[in-house]
Amino acid sequence: MAEQLEYGNRTMQIEPFGIEHIPQKERHGTPRRLFTLWFASNVTIGSYVVGYLAVSVFGLPLAYALIALLVANVVAGILLGLASSLGPVFGYPQMVITRLSFGRRGGYLPAALQWMSSIGWFTVNAVLGSFALNELTGIGYIPSAAILLAAMILIGLYGHNFIHQFEKLMAVVLGAFFLIATAVIIYHMPLIDHYSPSTPVTAGGFVPSMILLAGSALSYLMSWGPYASDYSRYLRDNTPIRKSFLNTFLGGTIASFWFEAIGALVAAYVYGNLSGAASVSVTRSIYIVLGFLGSAGLGAIVLGTLSANALNIYTSALSLLVLDIRVKRWVAVVAAGIVGAVLTLAVAGTFVSFYEGFLLLLDYWVTPWLAIILIDFFVFRKRDFRQVAGAPAFRPSALLSYFVGLGASIPFISWSYSTLQYTGIISSRYLGGADISYYIALVVTSVLYITFQKWPVSGRKLHSPGKDAAAEKN
Repeated sequence: MAEQLEYGNRTMQIEPFGIEHIPQKERHGTPRRLFTLWFASNVTIGSYVVGYLAVSVFGLPLAYALIALLVANVVAGILLGLASSLGPVFGYPQMVITRLSFGRRGGYLPAALQWMSSIGWFTVNAVLGSFALNELTGIGYIPSAAILLAAMILIGLYGHNFIHQFEKLMAVVLGAFFLIATAVIIYHMPLIDHYSPSTPVTAGGFVPSMILLAGSALSYLMSWGPYASDYSRYLRDNTPIRKSFLNTFLGGTIASFWFEAIGALVAAYVYGNLSGAASVSVTRSIYIVLGFLGSAGLGAIVLGTLSANALNIYTSALSLLVLDIRVKRWVAVVAAGIVGAVLTLAVAGTFVSFYEGFLLLLDYWVTPWLAIILIDFFVFRKRDFRQVAGAPAFRPSALLSYFVGLGASIPFISWSYSTLQYTGIISSRYLGGADISYYIALVVTSVLYITFQKWPVSGRKLHSPGKDAAAEKN
C-alpha cells in the first residue's frame, strides 16, 4: 500500500508545513528546480537597478562597472550556493538551521534581522513593480501596488511547491524575453558608446565608487543567503551537496549579473544620448531603449517583481515563526503583506536613497552570520538535523564571534540614508569613503569562531543524515 502523503509534490494545495522538520516521506524534487527558482527570482528590476546605479549614481566607465559587477556576483553566488546546500541535509528552513550555531534563543537575533530584511526587499521590489505597472497601464501608483500586493500574498499563502512551479514558468518566460531584449540592446551599442563617464559623485573618486558598486551587487545576491535552505529543504537528504550548490550558484549568478549588465548598458544609452537623463525613471529607461518592445519590457518587470517577492513574503513568514510567535504560517504571510504594503506607499518618493542605503545595510549582519553557519557545516561538519531541535538556548562562541566581528567592522562603515549618515574613521581617512566593513566582519568572525571551536578529531566517524532519516518515525 502506497504511503499516504500530507503534501508531497502537490502544487495547488496550500502548504501544511511551517518551520518543522520535513519528514522523509515528504521529500521530493530534483536540484534542477533550484536553478530555475534562483534564476527567475533574480531576473528582476531589483538587479537591473544595481546596474543602472553604476552609471546614474556612480558615473563609472562601463567596462570597469561590468568587471566590478561580475566579480561581486561570483563571490555572492558562491555564498548563496553554499547556504542552499544545507537545506536537503537538515530539512529545516535556513533560520531554524541557525539554531545549531547560535542556540534556540540566540537564533532570535538573525531571525528578527532576516524578517526585517525580507520585508525591506519585499518593499524594494513592490515599489519598482508598481512603478512599472503604472507606467504600463496608467491606472495610478496606488492601484498598481494594490494589484501586485494581492498577487504576492496569494502566492505566499500557497507556499513552497506553488512557488517552485511559478518560478519554473517565470524562468522560461522572462529568460526568453530578455534574450530578445539583450539582442535589441546590443543593436544599440553604437549609441551606448556615446556615454562618457562623469566624475563619480557618491564617494568622490573612482576606487571608492567601484567598491561601493561591488558592495551593492554583492549585497543584492548575497542577501538571498538567509533564504536559501527554505527552498531546498524538501529535496531528499541524499542529494549531493555539489548539485545543490551548482544549481543555486549558476541560477542566481547568471541571472543577477545578466540583468545588472542590462541595467548598466541601458543607463549608458540614456546618459549618453538624452538631455535631462537624470529625470528619466528607471522603469521608463527600459521603455525608451526597447522601443516597440517597451510595453512588453514593463510587463516583464511586473512578472519579475512577482518572482522575487514570492520568495520575500514566504521567507518573511518563516522567519517570524522562528521567533516562536505562535501563529499559523498563513497569518505570518498576511502580516508581512500588510507591513510591506505600508512601506511600499511610504518610501516611493525617496526610493533611490532608500535602495542604496538599504543594500549596504544588509551586508552588515548577513556576512558574519554566513561565516558562522558555513563554518559549522563545511569545516566542523555539523550535519545532524536532530542537533537543531536539541540546541541549547544560547551558544556563546557564535554570539561572541558575531558581535566582535560586527564591532571590528564599524571603523570601515560608510553608510547613509536620507538625513542619516555614518562614516567610520578608517573609511573616512584612508578609503575615501568606501565601505568594506562587510568583508572585515566576515574575516574577523571566521577567525574567531574557528578559534573558539574544537577542531574535529582526524578520522572521526561523521553523522550520516540518510541513516538517521531512515529511522525517523514520521
